Parts: sequence; structure tokens; C-alpha cells
Amino acid sequence: MKLEPAVALVVNDRSLTTHQLEVIEAIYETGSQKAAAKRLGISTPVLHRYLHQVEAKVGMELVRAGPKGTVLNSTGEEIAKEFIALKAKLRQTGKVVVGCTVITEELVLSALSSVIGPEDYDLIISTDERNMRDFKARMMDLVVLDDPLYAYDMDDILWEEVAEDRMLHVERGLAYGVYQFGAQRIGFRYLDTKGVQYRLERKEHSLSSLIRSNMSFFVNESLAMRKGLDLKSSTDPDLLKHKILAVYWSESPKINMLLREMSKRTLRN
Repeated sequence: MKLEPAVALVVNDRSLTTHQLEVIEAIYETGSQKAAAKRLGISTPVLHRYLHQVEAKVGMELVRAGPKGTVLNSTGEEIAKEFIALKAKLRQTGKVVVGCTVITEELVLSALSSVIGPEDYDLIISTDERNMRDFKARMMDLVVLDDPLYAYDMDDILWEEVAEDRMLHVERGLAYGVYQFGAQRIGFRYLDTKGVQYRLERKEHSLSSLIRSNMSFFVNESLAMRKGLDLKSSTDPDLLKHKILAVYWSESPKINMLLREMSKRTLRN
């Protein structure tokens, strides 16, 4: 006999099965029903049918029309996040799950090399947006943020300043590329306060592609220095100085030790 733990969730006194919850999770994580169906290995009409069955079961709508198609509404997102959190609890290993980006990767790795028991930590490197989504779902214990504004958008969390960085402003005209890492909002808020006109052209995943383009952009000084890039900033970087924050749910000896080690270091070596 094979026994395995499974996740069930009760919504409006109705129990949703793991399979039904996986449909909602797939839509949440992929951002569309078509992509969710592909991920689950089913056709889009079949996924539509599953979703309608779930909505009928709980007695409420779980999706809404978005600019790129049908996406989860706030109720659907709440169910998806709760399911993700429950799954995380089932597979908890006792390790501290830490999230960061390529901006803070070396800072965190350096700190982890000095903690007692580095094997007690799991490091996930992604974007602020993805890390904070997992953090809100309780799948991460601590996130080191490029953009401190994410921390100010949340209540009931703990946060601590662990480093400082500056943005470089490479100005080439009205068209701006938005690099996926770094405190981009701080750069554009500065332009807004100065009344500078600009046009957001596209999001860039590659810094080298952004540099080769003819677009203006912002990039963290620490990353440019690590890559040996000689970029001239059109704006005094001190005007774009910001704190690197670590957000976490609760204190623990392992969390506190990592925070101390990060605070001893600097991003701009």
C-alpha cells in the first residue's frame, strides 16, 4: 500500500481536490488559460470545463478578463496562493529559503560562506517580482530586494537594511529600456519628479543587449562594476542612491545570523 500526503482546500464549505487546485495554480503561475492548459498537458477547452466546475462548486467566479486574456481575479489568486503555501509546508525541509537577484547574488553568497551551517540555507536567484510572489505565498523565508519599494507595499513583515547601492542613468534619448533587475522604479520616479519626458520602449532581460541598443536605461552601479563596465551616468548616482532591504516573516537564529553577515559586506567593492 502506498500512502502520500495530499493537499485539499475548503472554500465556502466545499472541498477542492488537488487536481482542481492545480488548475487554479497553473493559471496563476502562467498568467493565461492557454499556457496553463499546455503546462497541464490538456486542451484549453478541457481546462475551461474544469474551471467552470470549480466555480460552480464554490459558488463564485475565479477569473476575470484581462488585457492578454482571462486571468484569475482576486479570489482566484487568493486560493492559488493558499494552495502554493500549503504545498510548501508539506515539503518543508527545515532549511531557510532565501531569495535574491543577480544584483545581490554575490552579497548573499559571500554572507552564506561565513554563516555556521551554510547547508541549512537554500538560495533561489530570480527577479524581485517572482521572489516576492513566492515570499507572499510563504514559500520563502527571506528575500533580499533590489527595489526597496516592494517592502513598503506590504504590511506585517519585518525588514532590515543590509546594503546600499546607486543607479547609473545612461541617457540616449526619450526611449527607455527597462532592465529586469535593479531598482528601476527609483530611476523612473526620479525622472517623474524632474518632469523629464520619456517613453518606455520594452523590458530587457539581457544587460548586454540593453547596452548595445540605442535606448536609455538605468542599471545598478554594483552590477556594472562587477562586470567591469565603464558606463557614464547622466545623473549624479548619489541622487539615485537607495537601500538594499532584506524582508522576512519572523526572526530566528539562522535568519539573524545571515542578516548580520550581509550587513558586514558591501555591494560596491
